[in-house]
Amino acid sequence: MHRHFQARTRHERHPRPLSLAGGIMSAFLDELRGGWRDLIGAVIGLGLGIGAYNPVSSFFFRALEHEFGWSKAAAAVSLIALPVTAAVLPFAGLLLDRFGVRRVAALSTICMSACFVWLSAMNGQLWTFYAAFIVLNVLGCATGPVSYTRTISTRFRKSRGTALAFSLLGIGMTAMILPPLIAAILAHWGWRGGYRFFAAAVLVGGLLALALSRGPVQGASAPDTLAGDRLATAVTKRAFWLLGTAIFGLSVASLGFVSQFQSLAIEKGLAPATAPFLLSALAASVLVSRLVIGGALDALRPERVAATALCLAALGMLLWMFSGPHVATALIAVLLIGLSIGAELDFLSFFCARLFGLRHYGAVYGGLAAFFYTGIAAGGIAYGVLHDRTGGYVTALGMSAALFVVAALIFLTLGPAMRDAERAQGALVAEAPGLYARLRQALRMRSTEGRSLETNCSCVKGKNL
Repeated sequence: MHRHFQARTRHERHPRPLSLAGGIMSAFLDELRGGWRDLIGAVIGLGLGIGAYNPVSSFFFRALEHEFGWSKAAAAVSLIALPVTAAVLPFAGLLLDRFGVRRVAALSTICMSACFVWLSAMNGQLWTFYAAFIVLNVLGCATGPVSYTRTISTRFRKSRGTALAFSLLGIGMTAMILPPLIAAILAHWGWRGGYRFFAAAVLVGGLLALALSRGPVQGASAPDTLAGDRLATAVTKRAFWLLGTAIFGLSVASLGFVSQFQSLAIEKGLAPATAPFLLSALAASVLVSRLVIGGALDALRPERVAATALCLAALGMLLWMFSGPHVATALIAVLLIGLSIGAELDFLSFFCARLFGLRHYGAVYGGLAAFFYTGIAAGGIAYGVLHDRTGGYVTALGMSAALFVVAALIFLTLGPAMRDAERAQGALVAEAPGLYARLRQALRMRSTEGRSLETNCSCVKGKNL
């Protein structure tokens, strides 16, 4: 086993560049043999986790506005729950690192389902709506990428970007299926029926996902899990704040747009029935972009891949802003914007693992995800407030286009840090056989000491008898 480990690490010291097609898929299929259950579990868990609600939140907001007379800003302020979630995510990451993904995520799944039941029973008081959303996002945060991407990152090393992209397809697939389904449920059973549907779906899906998942790889057989920055160390690095700022700007720009999508489509002059179709097209774009960008992250310079995707998303935002009420141009715009929505979690997971390692991945990911969740809240609130103050969405759309460009430039500045991290991981892999041998020796010594102690205790017991 030790010889096999040495041979494998010698090969990994100088990995061959992966081609965009054959090399990536060959590495992915090779690692899939040992991680297929975890990948399927991640697809289901992420698809029916905390992120399942965001793509259809605008449908619920509009229904609640009409029934209770809330303003757009009042409904969007419920997104203030997300910064609260951001504050607890590092703590959730520590719990995941300490107690394991399955235990923490199972409890989080049950709590999230209960919160949807609570939302279905509210009577129109805003404080109840806000409180339920805060509890939902805080207690349900461990059903999201902070849990499942940790498992995938440890089981897939050479094809990590591709595997993360496949795992995050669950979010895209549910985002494509849910809009017409939720629209039908709201039409027949109202928003209360919609929340009850979510309560049942997230409970069944989450528990099924955890039954399939085996949890992250532990031990020296995965050399890059031996090292990694603690959160306290990561926050002292420039790369942490650059990555966090880019993720914040990206989430403000893209998810602010999604949170008001129903109203954006109607005020653009499109028929109300067109919004679910366009939202499903946006989800389809997310599916494709995740696969393409995930593979590109493995094969090309990751920072350049991120910058290119965000510039295309900015182009899509400008097209939506300046084009007329035509379905064709609106469709092209949402397909381009979908490049950012499909990639934000890919970027967060991939760059986090590459820059800061996997040993304390949960805590560091939680710290970076704080920027993501804060950005979702800021984007949703900004779109609602800017609409109420200006009477339209032009200012908010311009803000999104500018933030996409800024985030792209920030990702480009991460190039040197990414290359330094690659060299450090290469050195770790080169030292891995020695680390593995020392670990085996330490375990052998502990076992020997245990047997000696047991023998001494037996002798003392015999003398006393």
